Amino acid sequence: MKRIVLIIVFVLFSFFSCNKSSKEVNETITTGQLNVWVDETLLPIMEEQKAVFESQYKYAKVNLISKSETEISKAIVEGKADYFVLARKLNANETSYFKSKTILGKVTPIAKDGIALIANSDDDIKQISLIELESYFKGNTSVKKLVFDNANSSTLGFLMEKFKSNSLPKNNVSAFTTNTEVIKFVSENKNAIGFVGVNWLTNVDLETESRLKNIKVIPLVNDKKELVKPSQSSLALNDYPLTRTIFVLNYQGKSGLGMGFASFVAGNIGQRIILKSGLLPEHIPTRELKIRKKI
Repeated sequence: MKRIVLIIVFVLFSFFSCNKSSKEVNETITTGQLNVWVDETLLPIMEEQKAVFESQYKYAKVNLISKSETEISKAIVEGKADYFVLARKLNANETSYFKSKTILGKVTPIAKDGIALIANSDDDIKQISLIELESYFKGNTSVKKLVFDNANSSTLGFLMEKFKSNSLPKNNVSAFTTNTEVIKFVSENKNAIGFVGVNWLTNVDLETESRLKNIKVIPLVNDKKELVKPSQSSLALNDYPLTRTIFVLNYQGKSGLGMGFASFVAGNIGQRIILKSGLLPEHIPTRELKIRKKI
């Protein structure tokens, strides 16, 4: 009797082991799992990329890890992250970490993004020059309250680097947790300027969309003395002064799903998703027209 029980247990164990191994998926450019650390200011567009990619490749799983730029940088040097979507390339400290591991990265530009300045629709502000904006970062914040998504965000870092500012003014500057909180605050308060990525004004949920009715985008005066707002055309012509490039940075040091996902985002379908989002794709998708003699 004991022998029969042992045989039954062995057969069941073998069955489940074989069944499990048959379901295991080896990693290729279209199968496996991939952890992607995403700058939280770029999250909406990458959520769309993930959804379409996974719908096309059923054995591919992309896990988006949304963090601030500072948090991602910390994860890099601690060896926790090796695949990212950022609005910049890696800095010297981050690059040296991967060089110490003899890992060469693959950097793929995928889009151009603009940092939009937003105000309450009832605010009397009509435009801002770069000189005025720079003065805000040098301490002249007596007129408007500056509102950012996060004290460690790439948006704030980009502006501080552009205006060569080492520290923020102590007065009239607020940092929340997310871009949606910036939009909410500006929609409810006058005398404030919010800073958000363009994709947070185009790819939004219903609650945020309702708040956008109380918000306006402030035109900037560029070097040509023109009033411009962030749009695909102004980004393409380099007319909008607060433009930045978005990159997929693969530092896995191997071939696999990471290569497949980067190729997808930079390819025809991924670039069409970016075009639809309101950002400027790195490569404008082609469109073929068929002319018929008869309808």
